[in-house]
Amino acid sequence: MKTVSIALGVVVLFVGIMACSNTKPESLWRRHCEACHDGKTVLNGEVLLNREEMKGKYRGKALNDFVDACRGSSTCMNILKHQENLLRQVGEEMGIGAKP
Repeated sequence: MKTVSIALGVVVLFVGIMACSNTKPESLWRRHCEACHDGKTVLNGEVLLNREEMKGKYRGKALNDFVDACRGSSTCMNILKHQENLLRQVGEEMGIGAKP
């Protein structure tokens, strides 16, 4: 009986590890941007653009335009705006600067 319990425990542990390893990582947009850029958050009397609005605004523009706009943004983005690589990755994830 003890051997069966141990074997069952190992199987459950193995299945749990496999389930966790197959999860898709959370998007950079969701982790860093979505909380404020939800289309509802107001800053200085204006509603911040949501993801779709931002994609529309930068459609056909270079990725550098998006990164430069993020770097020149308000002080609430100070934590991110000096991380150019992260801003580029978010822009690429959104399809900004991609050739149609």
